[in-house]
Amino acid sequence: MHENKDLDYDIIICGGGLAGLSLSYIALKTSIWTSERILIIEQDRKEENDRLWSFWESGRSIFEHIVYRQWTNLKFFSNAGKLIDIDHAPYVYKMIRSSDFYRTTKEFLKTFPNVHFLNEKITKVVGFDDSCEVTTESHFLRCKYAFSSIYHKPELSPGQQYFLQHFKGVKIRSEELRFDLSTAWLMDFRTEQEHGATFFYTLPMSHNEIFVEYTFFSKKVLSESDYDAGIHEYIKSVLKLQQYEFLETEMGAIPMTNYHFQRRNGNLIFIGTAGGDTRASTGYTFTNLQKTITNILSAYKKSGSPVNFKEHHGILTSLYDGTLLQVMDASSYPPHQIFTDLFEHTDGKSIFKFLDAESSIFTDFKIMKSLRTWPFLKAFAKELWLRCK
Repeated sequence: MHENKDLDYDIIICGGGLAGLSLSYIALKTSIWTSERILIIEQDRKEENDRLWSFWESGRSIFEHIVYRQWTNLKFFSNAGKLIDIDHAPYVYKMIRSSDFYRTTKEFLKTFPNVHFLNEKITKVVGFDDSCEVTTESHFLRCKYAFSSIYHKPELSPGQQYFLQHFKGVKIRSEELRFDLSTAWLMDFRTEQEHGATFFYTLPMSHNEIFVEYTFFSKKVLSESDYDAGIHEYIKSVLKLQQYEFLETEMGAIPMTNYHFQRRNGNLIFIGTAGGDTRASTGYTFTNLQKTITNILSAYKKSGSPVNFKEHHGILTSLYDGTLLQVMDASSYPPHQIFTDLFEHTDGKSIFKFLDAESSIFTDFKIMKSLRTWPFLKAFAKELWLRCK
């Protein structure tokens, strides 16, 4: 712990959502920050179930006790209606509800006298070589280290891509449902493709409830009425349901970009989407974020400083993601066909390892071989040129 008595806190967490609460919770669960004075600042109280986090995992994580549902069988449907059973063992697909996550992490953190919460809007965060300054609507605070998950859309350079994974999800109830509760439809492209990569994500929740998400990979969001029309059409034409009721809804837009996010500025470290933890090729954040947190805390435990932690994915992974975005931008290879070719010719466990940045060069080559070569070669050359110029 530092010696400077002028500092208000050792650590300030700017943003009390998935990233900030995960970092704080794991740090205290593993007894790494038991002596540090910690402040968590979040404008909202984060109590409602405002989103669902889904991810694949081959083992058990520190959040296993709050996993709401899990599926051991995953299926893929092509735009033409072809069914592919995804060979993904030992991976299991899991879901955590944000309300369970918020409640569990905050109840635990509030048992520590060194942890404090502040519900205010943050107006400014500045990092220096030996400290950080955080300004809220009514406070000016200083700390040794700050972690920020506050996201601002970056200013892009020519050639950089900025797609969105945007979606509307609905939980519905119907007595007409006949779903195997162990089986989820990971990607279902049986819908119109006029707005880019467009698919449904369909997860059974109980014998008469199902979660359906209408998802797009494109550069513009739709009007809510467009999402609603697509969802109703899917429920009637694909799920074949005539009588159903809506229980919950969620909407969101997650950036998918080859922009290189700044990880830190002095003792200010950016985490979550703000730090580049959202996988540009998929929009998935949960697993990447947890790996970043593990490396941050490992560095802190060893040296007393988090600033020189090791990133869990490198330049090659970033190049792969950027290449896919360039292919999508060029419109030379329909996105629904990219994913169909991928899942048709590559086993699911290899795909999941690749998307978790845990694959070997052999696996990477196997995945590349399953796709059309020329569009990806051109896109890879463009992405490489952009980074080297």
